Amino acid sequence: MQALFGRHLSGQLRYSSKKITVIFEEKGQITVFLSLLLIVLIGFSFVVVEGVSSYSASALGEDAVKNAGENILANYDRELFNKYHIFFLDPREKNYILSDGKADMDQYFSGNSFFNVFCNSLKMTEEVTAVEEDGLYLKHEIREWMKYRQEEKVKDTLKQLINNVKKNNADRKEYQNEAEEETVSQEVQKERTTWKEIKEALQLLTKTGILFYVSDHPEQLSRKSIPEENLPSRAKKREQEEHKVEEFLFSGLGLKGIKSMLSVDFSINTNSTLWTKENYIVPYIEECFLDYSEEGREEKEEKNDVQEQVLAYEKEYLIKGQPSDLDNLKRVANDILLLRFINNYIFTGRDAEIQSQVNLMASALTGVVGIPQTAKAVQMMLRAALSYGESLLELHTLFEGGEISLTKDRGNWNLELKTMVKQLKEKKTVKKGKHNISYKDYLKVLLFMKGNSTILCYRMMDIMQENTACKEAGFLMENCLFSYKWEGSLSFGSVKMKFEKQVSY
Repeated sequence: MQALFGRHLSGQLRYSSKKITVIFEEKGQITVFLSLLLIVLIGFSFVVVEGVSSYSASALGEDAVKNAGENILANYDRELFNKYHIFFLDPREKNYILSDGKADMDQYFSGNSFFNVFCNSLKMTEEVTAVEEDGLYLKHEIREWMKYRQEEKVKDTLKQLINNVKKNNADRKEYQNEAEEETVSQEVQKERTTWKEIKEALQLLTKTGILFYVSDHPEQLSRKSIPEENLPSRAKKREQEEHKVEEFLFSGLGLKGIKSMLSVDFSINTNSTLWTKENYIVPYIEECFLDYSEEGREEKEEKNDVQEQVLAYEKEYLIKGQPSDLDNLKRVANDILLLRFINNYIFTGRDAEIQSQVNLMASALTGVVGIPQTAKAVQMMLRAALSYGESLLELHTLFEGGEISLTKDRGNWNLELKTMVKQLKEKKTVKKGKHNISYKDYLKVLLFMKGNSTILCYRMMDIMQENTACKEAGFLMENCLFSYKWEGSLSFGSVKMKFEKQVSY
Protein backbone atom coordinates (compact mmCIF):
# COMPACT_ATOMS: atom_id res chain seq x y z
CA MET A 1 0.00 0.00 0.00
CA GLN A 2 2.70 2.34 1.00
CA ALA A 3 4.73 1.17 -1.87
CA LEU A 4 1.81 1.65 -4.17
CA PHE A 5 1.20 5.13 -2.86
CA GLY A 6 4.83 5.92 -3.20
CA ARG A 7 4.87 4.80 -6.81
CA HIS A 8 1.78 6.84 -7.55
CA LEU A 9 3.21 9.89 -5.87
CA SER A 10 6.47 9.41 -7.63
CA GLY A 11 4.73 9.14 -10.98
CA GLN A 12 2.72 12.25 -10.25
CA LEU A 13 5.79 14.13 -9.33
CA ARG A 14 7.51 12.99 -12.49
CA TYR A 15 4.54 14.08 -14.49
CA SER A 16 4.45 17.42 -12.77
CA SER A 17 8.11 17.85 -13.33
CA LYS A 18 7.69 17.06 -16.96
CA LYS A 19 4.79 19.44 -17.22
CA ILE A 20 6.75 22.21 -15.64
CA THR A 21 9.60 21.57 -18.02
CA VAL A 22 7.31 21.88 -20.99
CA ILE A 23 5.90 25.14 -19.75
CA PHE A 24 9.39 26.53 -19.24
CA GLU A 25 10.39 25.50 -22.75
CA GLU A 26 7.34 27.30 -24.29
CA LYS A 27 8.02 30.49 -22.34
CA GLY A 28 11.61 30.58 -23.58
CA GLN A 29 10.53 30.48 -27.21
CA ILE A 30 8.29 33.52 -26.78
CA THR A 31 11.08 35.44 -25.11
CA VAL A 32 13.50 34.69 -27.92
CA PHE A 33 10.86 35.58 -30.52
CA LEU A 34 10.08 38.91 -28.83
CA SER A 35 13.77 39.68 -28.48
CA LEU A 36 14.35 39.08 -32.16
CA LEU A 37 11.27 41.13 -33.06
CA LEU A 38 12.51 43.96 -30.87
CA ILE A 39 15.87 43.90 -32.62
CA VAL A 40 14.15 44.03 -36.01
CA LEU A 41 11.94 46.92 -34.89
CA ILE A 42 14.92 48.82 -33.51
CA GLY A 43 16.78 48.28 -36.79
CA PHE A 44 13.76 49.38 -38.80
CA SER A 45 13.43 52.41 -36.56
CA PHE A 46 17.02 53.33 -37.27
CA VAL A 47 16.35 53.00 -41.01
CA VAL A 48 13.22 55.14 -40.69
CA VAL A 49 15.03 57.73 -38.61
CA GLU A 50 17.88 57.81 -41.11
CA GLY A 51 15.41 58.12 -43.97
CA VAL A 52 13.48 60.88 -42.26
CA SER A 53 16.74 62.60 -41.43
CA SER A 54 17.95 62.37 -45.05
CA TYR A 55 14.59 63.54 -46.38
CA SER A 56 14.50 66.40 -43.89
CA ALA A 57 18.03 67.39 -44.80
CA SER A 58 17.11 67.20 -48.51
CA ALA A 59 13.97 69.28 -47.94
CA LEU A 60 16.02 71.71 -45.89
CA GLY A 61 18.55 71.90 -48.73
CA GLU A 62 15.82 72.59 -51.28
CA ASP A 63 14.38 75.31 -49.07
CA ALA A 64 17.83 76.81 -48.66
CA VAL A 65 18.42 76.86 -52.44
CA LYS A 66 14.96 78.33 -53.08
CA ASN A 67 15.39 80.92 -50.34
CA ALA A 68 18.81 81.93 -51.68
CA GLY A 69 17.39 82.28 -55.21
CA GLU A 70 14.53 84.47 -54.01
CA ASN A 71 16.93 86.62 -52.02
CA ILE A 72 18.98 87.17 -55.18
CA LEU A 73 15.86 88.12 -57.17
CA ALA A 74 14.98 90.64 -54.49
CA ASN A 75 17.91 92.71 -55.79
CA TYR A 76 15.88 93.88 -58.80
CA ASP A 77 16.76 97.22 -60.33
CA ARG A 78 14.76 99.86 -58.42
CA GLU A 79 14.89 102.49 -61.15
CA LEU A 80 13.41 100.13 -63.72
CA PHE A 81 10.63 99.17 -61.36
CA ASN A 82 9.84 102.71 -60.19
CA LYS A 83 9.62 104.12 -63.72
CA TYR A 84 8.49 101.17 -65.79
CA HIS A 85 7.06 98.65 -63.28
CA ILE A 86 9.18 95.75 -64.52
CA PHE A 87 11.42 93.29 -62.67
CA PHE A 88 14.94 92.59 -63.91
CA LEU A 89 17.97 91.80 -61.80
CA ASP A 90 20.12 94.82 -61.07
CA PRO A 91 23.24 94.44 -63.27
CA ARG A 92 25.40 95.37 -60.29
CA GLU A 93 24.21 92.19 -58.54
CA LYS A 94 25.22 89.96 -61.45
CA ASN A 95 28.84 89.53 -60.26
CA TYR A 96 27.76 88.61 -56.73
CA ILE A 97 25.13 85.97 -57.44
CA LEU A 98 27.33 83.01 -56.51
CA SER A 99 28.97 84.55 -53.44
CA ASP A 100 25.68 85.93 -52.15
CA GLY A 101 23.90 82.64 -52.90
CA LYS A 102 26.46 80.60 -50.99
CA ALA A 103 26.40 83.04 -48.09
CA ASP A 104 22.59 82.87 -47.95
CA MET A 105 22.67 79.06 -47.87
CA ASP A 106 25.32 78.94 -45.15
CA GLN A 107 23.34 81.43 -43.10
CA TYR A 108 20.20 79.38 -43.60
CA PHE A 109 21.91 76.19 -42.36
CA SER A 110 23.70 77.88 -39.45
CA GLY A 111 20.36 78.52 -37.77
CA ASN A 112 19.68 74.79 -37.56
CA SER A 113 21.96 72.89 -35.11
CA PHE A 114 20.40 69.46 -35.70
CA PHE A 115 21.39 69.12 -39.35
CA ASN A 116 25.00 69.74 -40.24
CA VAL A 117 24.46 70.76 -43.86
CA PHE A 118 26.75 72.99 -45.86
CA CYS A 119 27.21 74.03 -49.50
CA ASN A 120 30.15 72.36 -51.23
CA SER A 121 29.95 73.97 -54.66
CA LEU A 122 27.83 76.43 -56.61
CA LYS A 123 28.03 77.63 -60.21
CA MET A 124 25.82 79.30 -62.83
CA THR A 125 25.10 77.32 -65.99
CA GLU A 126 22.64 79.54 -67.87
CA GLU A 127 21.66 83.22 -68.09
CA VAL A 128 18.64 84.81 -69.76
CA THR A 129 18.86 88.59 -70.24
CA ALA A 130 16.24 91.25 -70.90
CA VAL A 131 17.23 91.75 -74.55
CA GLU A 132 16.89 88.14 -75.69
CA GLU A 133 14.12 86.45 -77.67
CA ASP A 134 12.92 89.60 -79.47
CA GLY A 135 11.76 91.30 -76.28
CA LEU A 136 9.84 88.25 -75.01
CA TYR A 137 10.82 88.78 -71.37
CA LEU A 138 10.05 92.50 -71.44
CA LYS A 139 6.61 91.66 -72.82
CA HIS A 140 6.15 89.12 -70.02
CA GLU A 141 6.92 91.75 -67.39
CA ILE A 142 4.65 94.33 -69.05
CA ARG A 143 1.82 91.82 -69.30
CA GLU A 144 2.17 90.92 -65.60
CA TRP A 145 2.01 94.60 -64.64
CA MET A 146 -0.94 95.37 -66.89
CA LYS A 147 -2.93 92.51 -65.30
CA TYR A 148 -3.34 94.71 -62.26
CA ARG A 149 -4.29 97.82 -64.20
CA GLN A 150 -7.79 98.73 -65.17
CA GLU A 151 -8.38 97.30 -68.62
CA GLU A 152 -8.70 100.04 -71.20
CA LYS A 153 -10.64 99.12 -74.27
CA VAL A 154 -10.01 100.95 -77.49
CA LYS A 155 -12.21 104.03 -77.38
CA ASP A 156 -14.90 104.48 -79.99
CA THR A 157 -13.22 107.65 -81.26
CA LEU A 158 -9.97 105.80 -81.82
CA LYS A 159 -11.80 102.97 -83.58
CA GLN A 160 -13.48 105.49 -85.85
CA LEU A 161 -10.14 107.16 -86.57
CA ILE A 162 -8.57 103.84 -87.50
CA ASN A 163 -11.53 102.95 -89.72
CA ASN A 164 -11.25 106.38 -91.33
CA VAL A 165 -7.54 105.84 -92.04
CA LYS A 166 -8.25 102.42 -93.52
CA LYS A 167 -11.05 103.78 -95.71
CA ASN A 168 -8.95 106.72 -96.92
CA ASN A 169 -6.05 104.38 -97.59
CA ALA A 170 -8.29 102.42 -99.94
CA ASP A 171 -9.83 105.51 -101.57
CA ARG A 172 -6.47 107.19 -102.24
CA LYS A 173 -5.69 104.59 -104.93
CA GLU A 174 -8.50 105.97 -107.07
CA TYR A 175 -6.95 109.46 -107.01
CA GLN A 176 -3.44 108.05 -107.37
CA ASN A 177 -4.49 106.42 -110.64
CA GLU A 178 -6.07 109.70 -111.71
CA ALA A 179 -2.73 111.47 -111.31
CA GLU A 180 -0.96 108.59 -113.04
CA GLU A 181 -3.13 108.90 -116.13
CA GLU A 182 -2.39 112.62 -116.54
CA THR A 183 0.36 113.10 -119.10
CA VAL A 184 -0.34 116.62 -120.36
CA SER A 185 2.13 119.37 -119.45
CA GLN A 186 1.26 121.26 -116.27
CA GLU A 187 2.37 124.63 -117.60
CA VAL A 188 -0.38 127.20 -117.66
CA GLN A 189 -0.57 130.24 -119.86
CA LYS A 190 -1.35 132.69 -117.07
CA GLU A 191 -1.08 132.79 -113.32
CA ARG A 192 -3.63 134.90 -111.60
CA THR A 193 -2.76 136.86 -108.48
CA THR A 194 -4.64 134.61 -106.11
CA TRP A 195 -2.88 131.45 -107.22
CA LYS A 196 0.50 133.16 -107.10
CA GLU A 197 -0.16 134.30 -103.54
CA ILE A 198 -1.29 130.82 -102.50
CA LYS A 199 1.77 129.16 -103.98
CA GLU A 200 4.23 131.66 -102.54
CA ALA A 201 2.55 131.57 -99.13
CA LEU A 202 2.67 127.78 -98.93
CA GLN A 203 6.28 127.70 -100.07
CA LEU A 204 7.23 130.36 -97.52
CA LEU A 205 5.33 128.71 -94.66
CA THR A 206 7.11 125.40 -95.16
CA LYS A 207 10.50 126.70 -96.25
CA THR A 208 12.10 125.84 -92.93
CA GLY A 209 9.97 122.75 -92.33
CA ILE A 210 6.45 122.12 -91.15
CA LEU A 211 7.42 122.21 -87.45
CA PHE A 212 8.12 125.91 -87.73
CA TYR A 213 4.54 126.47 -88.82
CA VAL A 214 2.63 124.06 -86.61
CA SER A 215 4.49 125.05 -83.44
CA ASP A 216 3.96 128.59 -82.17
CA HIS A 217 7.29 128.44 -80.33
CA PRO A 218 9.66 126.35 -82.43
CA GLU A 219 12.63 127.64 -80.46
CA GLN A 220 11.28 125.76 -77.44
CA LEU A 221 11.19 122.39 -79.17
CA SER A 222 13.43 119.80 -77.56
CA ARG A 223 16.91 119.32 -79.02
CA LYS A 224 17.69 116.28 -76.90
CA SER A 225 19.13 113.17 -78.50
CA ILE A 226 19.86 109.60 -77.49
CA PRO A 227 23.37 108.15 -77.88
CA GLU A 228 23.35 105.40 -80.49
CA GLU A 229 26.12 103.18 -79.12
CA ASN A 230 25.24 100.14 -76.98
CA LEU A 231 21.50 100.52 -77.56
CA PRO A 232 19.56 97.23 -77.46
CA SER A 233 17.94 97.99 -80.83
CA ARG A 234 21.36 98.54 -82.44
CA ALA A 235 23.10 95.68 -80.65
CA LYS A 236 20.61 93.27 -82.18
CA LYS A 237 21.38 94.80 -85.59
CA ARG A 238 17.79 95.77 -86.14
CA GLU A 239 17.83 98.24 -89.00
CA GLN A 240 15.84 101.39 -88.42
CA GLU A 241 12.91 101.49 -90.78
CA GLU A 242 13.15 104.08 -93.50
CA HIS A 243 10.72 106.94 -93.42
CA LYS A 244 8.22 106.75 -96.25
CA VAL A 245 8.53 110.38 -97.32
CA GLU A 246 11.24 112.59 -95.86
CA GLU A 247 9.13 115.74 -95.70
CA PHE A 248 6.02 116.87 -97.49
CA LEU A 249 6.89 120.38 -98.69
CA PHE A 250 4.65 122.26 -101.09
CA SER A 251 7.56 123.64 -103.07
CA GLY A 252 7.93 120.28 -104.82
CA LEU A 253 4.24 119.67 -105.33
CA GLY A 254 3.09 118.95 -108.84
CA LEU A 255 1.26 116.04 -110.40
CA LYS A 256 4.33 113.93 -109.64
CA GLY A 257 4.28 115.18 -106.06
CA ILE A 258 0.56 114.49 -105.69
CA LYS A 259 1.07 110.98 -106.99
CA SER A 260 3.93 110.48 -104.52
CA MET A 261 1.82 111.59 -101.59
CA LEU A 262 -1.13 109.44 -102.60
CA SER A 263 1.12 106.40 -103.04
CA VAL A 264 2.07 106.28 -99.35
CA ASP A 265 0.56 103.15 -97.83
CA PHE A 266 -0.93 103.71 -94.37
CA SER A 267 -2.41 100.25 -94.01
CA ILE A 268 -3.48 98.99 -90.58
CA ASN A 269 -3.63 95.28 -89.87
CA THR A 270 -6.13 94.78 -87.04
CA ASN A 271 -5.22 91.09 -86.96
CA SER A 272 -1.63 91.84 -85.95
CA THR A 273 -0.27 90.86 -82.53
CA LEU A 274 -0.50 94.44 -81.25
CA TRP A 275 -4.26 94.21 -81.73
CA THR A 276 -4.73 90.67 -80.48
CA LYS A 277 -2.57 88.83 -77.95
CA GLU A 278 -0.28 91.81 -77.29
CA ASN A 279 -2.97 94.47 -76.97
CA TYR A 280 -1.54 95.51 -73.59
CA ILE A 281 1.57 97.06 -75.20
CA VAL A 282 0.09 100.36 -76.43
CA PRO A 283 -1.80 101.07 -73.13
CA TYR A 284 1.49 100.42 -71.30
CA ILE A 285 3.31 102.88 -73.57
CA GLU A 286 0.56 105.42 -72.92
CA GLU A 287 1.13 105.08 -69.19
CA CYS A 288 4.93 105.02 -69.00
CA PHE A 289 6.33 107.15 -71.84
CA LEU A 290 6.27 110.85 -72.70
CA ASP A 291 5.19 112.58 -75.90
CA TYR A 292 5.17 116.09 -77.32
CA SER A 293 1.78 117.05 -75.92
CA GLU A 294 1.73 119.56 -73.05
CA GLU A 295 -0.55 117.33 -71.01
CA GLY A 296 1.95 114.49 -71.01
CA ARG A 297 4.84 116.77 -70.07
CA GLU A 298 2.94 118.44 -67.23
CA GLU A 299 2.02 115.09 -65.69
CA LYS A 300 5.66 114.05 -65.66
CA GLU A 301 6.86 117.43 -64.40
CA GLU A 302 4.74 116.94 -61.29
CA LYS A 303 6.80 113.82 -60.60
CA ASN A 304 10.08 115.68 -61.31
CA ASP A 305 10.94 113.18 -64.03
CA VAL A 306 11.41 115.46 -67.03
CA GLN A 307 15.01 116.45 -66.31
CA GLU A 308 16.00 112.79 -66.00
CA GLN A 309 14.63 111.84 -69.42
CA VAL A 310 17.17 111.43 -72.22
CA LEU A 311 14.44 112.23 -74.74
CA ALA A 312 11.46 114.53 -74.27
CA TYR A 313 9.42 112.92 -77.07
CA GLU A 314 9.63 109.23 -76.17
CA LYS A 315 6.55 107.95 -77.97
CA GLU A 316 7.73 109.69 -81.12
CA TYR A 317 11.03 107.79 -80.75
CA LEU A 318 9.14 104.51 -80.38
CA ILE A 319 7.35 105.27 -83.64
CA LYS A 320 10.26 106.59 -85.71
CA GLY A 321 13.47 105.43 -83.96
CA GLN A 322 15.61 108.46 -84.88
CA PRO A 323 18.28 109.61 -82.39
CA SER A 324 17.01 113.19 -81.96
CA ASP A 325 13.74 114.53 -80.56
CA LEU A 326 13.45 117.10 -83.34
CA ASP A 327 13.86 114.53 -86.10
CA ASN A 328 11.31 112.15 -84.56
CA LEU A 329 8.80 114.95 -84.03
CA LYS A 330 9.26 116.17 -87.60
CA ARG A 331 8.66 112.69 -89.01
CA VAL A 332 5.58 112.10 -86.86
CA ALA A 333 4.22 115.51 -87.88
CA ASN A 334 4.83 114.61 -91.51
CA ASP A 335 2.91 111.34 -91.14
CA ILE A 336 -0.04 113.09 -89.53
CA LEU A 337 0.06 115.73 -92.26
CA LEU A 338 -0.01 113.01 -94.91
CA LEU A 339 -2.96 111.29 -93.22
CA ARG A 340 -4.85 114.55 -93.06
CA PHE A 341 -3.89 115.46 -96.64
CA ILE A 342 -5.32 112.20 -98.00
CA ASN A 343 -8.48 112.73 -95.97
CA ASN A 344 -8.86 116.32 -97.16
CA TYR A 345 -7.90 115.64 -100.77
CA ILE A 346 -10.58 112.97 -101.04
CA PHE A 347 -13.14 115.41 -99.59
CA THR A 348 -12.22 118.18 -102.06
CA GLY A 349 -12.88 115.77 -104.92
CA ARG A 350 -16.40 115.10 -103.66
CA ASP A 351 -17.64 118.44 -102.33
CA ALA A 352 -19.65 120.37 -104.91
CA GLU A 353 -18.88 123.83 -103.52
CA ILE A 354 -15.12 123.26 -103.48
CA GLN A 355 -15.29 121.76 -106.94
CA SER A 356 -17.03 124.91 -108.17
CA GLN A 357 -14.31 127.17 -106.66
CA VAL A 358 -11.55 125.00 -108.09
CA ASN A 359 -13.08 124.88 -111.57
CA LEU A 360 -13.55 128.64 -111.64
CA MET A 361 -9.96 129.37 -110.65
CA ALA A 362 -8.61 126.68 -112.99
CA SER A 363 -10.40 128.29 -115.91
CA ALA A 364 -8.97 131.66 -115.00
CA LEU A 365 -5.47 130.25 -114.68
CA THR A 366 -5.37 128.31 -117.91
CA GLY A 367 -7.21 130.79 -120.06
CA VAL A 368 -7.48 127.94 -122.56
CA VAL A 369 -10.75 126.67 -123.94
CA GLY A 370 -11.12 123.19 -125.35
CA ILE A 371 -8.15 121.56 -123.59
CA PRO A 372 -9.80 119.66 -120.72
CA GLN A 373 -6.64 117.74 -119.85
CA THR A 374 -4.79 120.93 -118.94
CA ALA A 375 -7.71 122.18 -116.88
CA LYS A 376 -7.84 118.85 -115.09
CA ALA A 377 -4.16 119.07 -114.15
CA VAL A 378 -4.62 122.58 -112.77
CA GLN A 379 -7.71 121.50 -110.85
CA MET A 380 -5.71 118.75 -109.21
CA MET A 381 -2.98 121.24 -108.28
CA LEU A 382 -5.54 123.61 -106.75
CA ARG A 383 -7.21 120.81 -104.80
CA ALA A 384 -3.80 119.67 -103.57
CA ALA A 385 -2.89 123.20 -102.44
CA LEU A 386 -6.21 123.63 -100.65
CA SER A 387 -5.94 120.22 -98.99
CA TYR A 388 -2.35 120.88 -97.97
CA GLY A 389 -3.27 124.24 -96.41
CA GLU A 390 -6.22 122.68 -94.55
CA SER A 391 -3.92 119.92 -93.27
CA LEU A 392 -1.33 122.45 -92.06
CA LEU A 393 -4.01 124.34 -90.15
CA GLU A 394 -5.28 121.13 -88.58
CA LEU A 395 -1.78 120.02 -87.65
CA HIS A 396 -1.15 123.37 -85.95
CA THR A 397 -4.31 122.87 -83.87
CA LEU A 398 -3.16 119.39 -82.85
CA PHE A 399 0.30 120.62 -81.86
CA GLU A 400 -1.23 123.35 -79.73
CA GLY A 401 -3.22 120.79 -77.75
CA GLY A 402 -6.53 121.15 -79.58
CA GLU A 403 -8.75 118.67 -81.37
CA ILE A 404 -9.83 118.42 -84.98
CA SER A 405 -12.78 116.78 -86.68
CA LEU A 406 -12.31 113.14 -87.58
CA THR A 407 -14.10 113.41 -90.92
CA LYS A 408 -14.64 116.43 -93.16
CA ASP A 409 -17.93 117.94 -94.21
CA ARG A 410 -19.10 121.33 -95.34
CA GLY A 411 -19.71 122.39 -91.74
CA ASN A 412 -16.15 121.81 -90.47
CA TRP A 413 -14.14 122.71 -93.58
CA ASN A 414 -12.02 125.78 -92.86
CA LEU A 415 -10.26 127.19 -95.93
CA GLU A 416 -11.54 128.99 -99.00
CA LEU A 417 -9.33 129.55 -102.03
CA LYS A 418 -9.81 133.32 -102.08
CA THR A 419 -9.03 133.83 -98.39
CA MET A 420 -6.68 130.90 -97.90
CA VAL A 421 -3.47 132.90 -97.46
CA LYS A 422 -4.95 135.14 -94.78
CA GLN A 423 -6.46 132.20 -92.91
CA LEU A 424 -3.17 130.33 -92.87
CA LYS A 425 -1.27 133.33 -91.56
CA GLU A 426 -3.77 133.87 -88.78
CA LYS A 427 -3.54 130.22 -87.69
CA LYS A 428 -7.02 130.16 -86.27
CA THR A 429 -8.20 127.06 -84.44
CA VAL A 430 -10.07 124.80 -86.81
CA LYS A 431 -13.74 123.94 -86.54
CA LYS A 432 -14.72 120.83 -84.64
CA GLY A 433 -17.15 118.18 -85.76
CA LYS A 434 -19.27 115.49 -84.21
CA HIS A 435 -16.29 113.22 -83.56
CA ASN A 436 -12.99 114.92 -82.73
CA ILE A 437 -9.47 113.59 -82.33
CA SER A 438 -6.27 114.78 -80.66
CA TYR A 439 -2.52 114.50 -81.20
CA LYS A 440 -2.43 111.61 -78.73
CA ASP A 441 -5.03 109.75 -80.76
CA TYR A 442 -2.83 109.97 -83.83
CA LEU A 443 0.16 108.71 -81.85
CA LYS A 444 -1.85 105.63 -80.87
CA VAL A 445 -2.75 105.01 -84.50
CA LEU A 446 0.90 105.30 -85.54
CA LEU A 447 1.90 102.90 -82.76
CA PHE A 448 -0.74 100.38 -83.83
CA MET A 449 0.53 100.66 -87.41
CA LYS A 450 3.74 98.94 -86.27
CA GLY A 451 1.78 95.70 -86.26
CA ASN A 452 4.54 93.72 -84.55
CA SER A 453 5.74 94.59 -81.06
CA THR A 454 9.41 93.60 -81.58
CA ILE A 455 10.53 97.03 -82.83
CA LEU A 456 8.58 98.75 -80.06
CA CYS A 457 10.08 96.47 -77.38
CA TYR A 458 13.67 97.14 -78.40
CA ARG A 459 13.07 100.88 -78.64
CA MET A 460 11.42 100.82 -75.22
CA MET A 461 14.54 99.12 -73.89
CA ASP A 462 16.66 101.86 -75.53
CA ILE A 463 14.81 104.51 -73.53
CA MET A 464 14.73 102.44 -70.34
CA GLN A 465 18.47 101.87 -70.57
CA GLU A 466 19.47 105.48 -71.18
CA ASN A 467 17.09 106.94 -68.59
CA THR A 468 18.29 104.46 -65.95
CA ALA A 469 21.92 105.14 -66.86
CA CYS A 470 21.36 108.76 -65.82
CA LYS A 471 21.30 107.48 -62.23
CA GLU A 472 23.25 104.24 -62.61
CA ALA A 473 26.36 104.88 -64.66
CA GLY A 474 27.13 102.18 -67.18
CA PHE A 475 23.70 100.58 -66.93
CA LEU A 476 22.94 98.23 -69.85
CA MET A 477 19.76 96.24 -70.45
CA GLU A 478 21.83 93.37 -71.81
CA ASN A 479 23.25 92.87 -68.31
CA CYS A 480 19.82 92.70 -66.65
CA LEU A 481 18.92 89.10 -65.92
CA PHE A 482 15.37 87.83 -66.19
CA SER A 483 16.35 84.34 -65.09
CA TYR A 484 19.39 82.15 -64.47
CA LYS A 485 20.16 78.54 -63.68
CA TRP A 486 22.62 77.40 -61.05
CA GLU A 487 23.78 73.99 -59.90
CA GLY A 488 25.84 72.75 -56.99
CA SER A 489 26.07 70.19 -54.19
CA LEU A 490 25.21 70.10 -50.50
CA SER A 491 26.83 67.86 -47.86
CA PHE A 492 24.96 66.16 -45.01
CA GLY A 493 27.46 64.09 -43.11
CA SER A 494 28.93 61.65 -45.60
CA VAL A 495 26.03 62.12 -47.98
CA LYS A 496 26.23 64.60 -50.90
CA MET A 497 23.12 65.98 -52.55
CA LYS A 498 23.33 67.57 -56.00
CA PHE A 499 20.81 70.17 -57.14
CA GLU A 500 19.95 72.18 -60.27
CA LYS A 501 17.61 75.14 -59.99
CA GLN A 502 16.06 77.59 -62.46
CA VAL A 503 15.56 80.98 -60.83
CA SER A 504 13.23 83.41 -62.61
CA TYR A 505 10.93 86.41 -62.12
